[in-house]
Amino acid sequence: MESRSRWVMHWSEVSVFDANASSMGIDESELMRAAGDGLAEAAARMAGGKPVLFLCGPGNNGGDGFAASCSEALSGSINTVVASHPHSKSGAAAAFRKAAEERLGAHVWPSVPDGEWGLVVDCLLGAGGSGPGSALRPPISEIAEWAGSLGTPVLACDIPSGLGGPDCLVADRTITFHSTKDGMGSEECGEIIVLDLPWPEEVQDCGIGDANRLPPIGIEARKGDRGRVLVIGGGPYHGAPILAGMAAARSGCDLVHVAMPSEASERARWPPSLIPEPLPDSDRISARSASAVSGILDSGRPPGAIVLGPGLGREAESISAAAEIISASASRCIPVVVDAEAISALPEGRWPDGLLGVATPHDREAESWLSGAPPSDALSEQSGEGSSIVVTGPSDEITGAQGRRCYATGGHPRMAVGGSGDLLAGTIGGLLAQGMPAWPASRLGCALLREAGARAAKTKGPGLLAEDVPVHIAHALSDWTGGP
Repeated sequence: MESRSRWVMHWSEVSVFDANASSMGIDESELMRAAGDGLAEAAARMAGGKPVLFLCGPGNNGGDGFAASCSEALSGSINTVVASHPHSKSGAAAAFRKAAEERLGAHVWPSVPDGEWGLVVDCLLGAGGSGPGSALRPPISEIAEWAGSLGTPVLACDIPSGLGGPDCLVADRTITFHSTKDGMGSEECGEIIVLDLPWPEEVQDCGIGDANRLPPIGIEARKGDRGRVLVIGGGPYHGAPILAGMAAARSGCDLVHVAMPSEASERARWPPSLIPEPLPDSDRISARSASAVSGILDSGRPPGAIVLGPGLGREAESISAAAEIISASASRCIPVVVDAEAISALPEGRWPDGLLGVATPHDREAESWLSGAPPSDALSEQSGEGSSIVVTGPSDEITGAQGRRCYATGGHPRMAVGGSGDLLAGTIGGLLAQGMPAWPASRLGCALLREAGARAAKTKGPGLLAEDVPVHIAHALSDWTGGP
């Protein structure tokens, strides 16, 4: 297995990696101590022996600041701490806060000390804040304005507070951890230094932390708020689209439509939670069905995502119709999971122009489509999180744009059973329909399916069937998100 990649992280990925680390038994306090030590060393170099003022917020970014203020690297410096709130949110941050208060004392805003400092260390808000470009809120905004008026050099921890927003506390230098974050190309960051954290590479892989990026269910949610997905496939096979639809439904998607040729639809055993979507073809999908799908996409209730390919068959007219559907979806910015036989409809060796979504080939399909080139080559012209390729197998390799690559491992060997690929495509499609971009949807979908397969295997063992798995997708997702 190749090593994992570094990529420019979405801000939300910070919480993903933290949760993955916790699930692997890595002590949050040790990570915070390491971050604090690295921050303190940078502060010592910048301050040159002059007093250092630490501004600490209520979260783990503030915890890094409390840890740094007590670090051995600054033991010869006069350090002062100003906290934005009277209490810290996490246990690790609270422990380092207590140590800082006992050793240095601490002021809580709006109380501020008199004095002059050689350096301000901004630990108010890290990447776990409101997101790039957001305005700061009191008391953080008040502290940032005060600190900016001091005329003192600023060292930011992870990112400058308010990065990209109207009241950013501009930094002369930024210490960030593991990888740079979205938006850090701005001059507001000053010089950027990336420090490693003491965790194994596997923290970057799919895991429980990926559930942090699932959009939360609104208290006043209505039918359809959690998305609508359209599964298109069938013809020679009718079970595959049904499996994909059930996985999409169990991922939390509200409305799941399944479109198959009429003969396949009549053979299928329809669960009541799936909505049959009639197509004009009888035995295989053709241009007539592609035209009908375009009509659905232009209707008043288009799907939020499409799963294309389960049970499609290899007839040339069906592959051609799939290519038409891919093109129609790309032109309307509707994300697609391209699965199974529909992989053959992708342009040779490259990602379709304008397409949002995910391709899920197994290794032989990937070899044929990409002519032996790595998936990263096909995505070389893409940016952000809107496209990814999942090469499935004993471990899934997930590749995204701009150097993103990780793996999904675990599960159970019996998940090699027929239909598992349909479940994966449906799960990812359901997550896309709920508003997740392709990269995090691929990660969470792969992690969920492996966990669900392992849970199903505990009761079914060698007799496990693909249809036994979908309910466990829901159970795993509930556990990982902390409840219904």
